[in-house]
Amino acid sequence: MNAGLMGDGYHAGLAYPALFHRELTPAWLAATVTALGHRAPGLAAPYAWCELGCGPGLTTLIAAAANPGGRFYGVDFDPAAIAHAGALAEEAGIGNAHFQRRSFAALAEADAAALPPLDFIVLHGVLSWISADNRRAVMRIVERWLKPGGIACLGYMAQPGSAPMMAMQRVLRRSAEVAGAAKGLASGFALLRGLRDGGAGQFAVVPELGAQLDQAARHSAGYLAHEFLGEHWEPLHVADMLAAAGQAGCSFVGSATPLENIDAVSLPGGTQAAIGAIADTALRETAKDIARNQTLRRDIHQRGARPLTAAEHRDALLVQRFAALPGAPAGGALRFETRIGPVDGPAEMFAPLLERLAGAGSASFRDLLASPGYAGRGGLLNQACQMLLWAGYLHPCQSVSDAAPAQALNRALWRRAAAGHDYAWVAAPAVGSGLPAGRAAMLAAHALDNDPSLRGPALVAAVRALDAGAADARTLAAFEHDALPAWRRLGVLPERG
Repeated sequence: MNAGLMGDGYHAGLAYPALFHRELTPAWLAATVTALGHRAPGLAAPYAWCELGCGPGLTTLIAAAANPGGRFYGVDFDPAAIAHAGALAEEAGIGNAHFQRRSFAALAEADAAALPPLDFIVLHGVLSWISADNRRAVMRIVERWLKPGGIACLGYMAQPGSAPMMAMQRVLRRSAEVAGAAKGLASGFALLRGLRDGGAGQFAVVPELGAQLDQAARHSAGYLAHEFLGEHWEPLHVADMLAAAGQAGCSFVGSATPLENIDAVSLPGGTQAAIGAIADTALRETAKDIARNQTLRRDIHQRGARPLTAAEHRDALLVQRFAALPGAPAGGALRFETRIGPVDGPAEMFAPLLERLAGAGSASFRDLLASPGYAGRGGLLNQACQMLLWAGYLHPCQSVSDAAPAQALNRALWRRAAAGHDYAWVAAPAVGSGLPAGRAAMLAAHALDNDPSLRGPALVAAVRALDAGAADARTLAAFEHDALPAWRRLGVLPERG
């Protein structure tokens, strides 16, 4: 066995980076399920959420800190990852986040008290890295602990878009077996680039593979080791995953990638009629994957289908609230870069919504429906909101009863960032999720936490004292002018006293 592997082909030689996945959070999933016309688990009452394969725990911790009314559980087999998650939870005082080191096989057969009945079970990518036996264990966990009406969000590398990378993965894995993980990854990528640049046939036949190679090579060695060096690396077929979820008592609802729930903007126009005529869910989703050349799926399943009536769906939409996120345009036409190419968003569809949110910061679906162009067009507004959610311009929002846990976690994150650690997200309790944050923003927030009076050149100087390379005056000016007010509005930082 490769020295970097432990237990069933799981890579443990290099630490996996602390990443955050917005699609796994309760607010995102509840809003997406509601948009699709199903009854989502309620978030006002106490609920329980579990991430399988939580890694260093950043998604679990941000979700817990931003949603203090829920209970959050993270499970991973890597002792170093669980130690990191537990230490960060203790440092920030996040009492509603709980971590345990277990294999999926062990958890699947554990005592019922190992987890509470769960409203959400989520995972990102892990299904494509583990053995078939462990995939069955994951489904056994879903079968045992997901509550009726609960949501399972299962992310995995998909066929056919990821299939061309299978040979590339074998090159990287074998290179790591020969030279060790870090050196093997470097030599493996060098070999693959040489093959591409020399006219290797696969790169000629599959032109996008070269771009996938370049995109992958930009990541850290720790990320690449876990993504590519596992023994059981395999892009999966959606039909197989739907069948497995069905055996666990779950029904397919849609995608946690909202754009993919709107055929008009996620499928090539010439394929839409043929795909729309397919009655069988597994066949229809397979055809969609072919049409999009799908590389990654985030499937939402529900334990016991709970479709809403038309009246119930409208009522559920009306009470949803959305907040503008940092960087959201204030109006005008938009262009969405999708898997099928650029899709133009006309101003008449998006401008009223964006203008309302730019002025108010947040608004209910009911309020937005009263905006020009949306009267009597709730379906259009629902689609517009889902497209803007996917694009990162807006997010479901909630009333904040206690921002202290999120702000405590953020202080720990930017304190660690100032010490040289790599964290790139912060918790935003107003949206129950996380926001991306560059290194300059993390250091500026750390400086402001120590001295809230810092402005302009003084803030640049404070960041320069922490890391001269991050103290770009233009970047910090943009943060101070644009992101910082939004961070305060969304609870990332306290409002000015």
